[in-house]
This record gives sequence, C-alpha cells and structure tokens, in this order.
Amino acid sequence: MSTLAVAIERKQWELASLCLLVGVVEAAAALPPDAVEGLLEVLEGEDAQPRGGTRPFDRLRAGRTGRGRRR
Repeated sequence: MSTLAVAIERKQWELASLCLLVGVVEAAAALPPDAVEGLLEVLEGEDAQPRGGTRPFDRLRAGRTGRGRRR
C-alpha cells in the first residue's frame, strides 16, 4: 500500500498533503519549461480572485526564465 493510501486511511491529512505535493513537484519537473506556466494556471483554478492586482502564481511566473529558474 502506498504512503498516500496509508495516510488517507489513517486520516493523517498533513502527510497525505505532503505526498500529493511531492507528486505535483515530480510531475512539474518532468514537464517542458514552457508547460510550467500552463500548469500554474490550472492549479490556480477558475475561482482565483486577484488580490492587489496579481493572481497567486503571478510572482512565480514573473521570476521565471525559459528554463524555470530564477533570474
């Protein structure tokens, strides 16, 4: 049984969320550099409300170069 499945079965929500986060990070690392922006938009969701003129992931996008590294 996977760590995620055990965490869910035992209702260890922090561990379950960490397992999911690791999965998202691994999936993002396997994406081509130009696909990361699209992934961030999907994760942001349709209901994201701009705060102070920016969306939650705008700061991440602004600091990225074509290879996903900080400038």
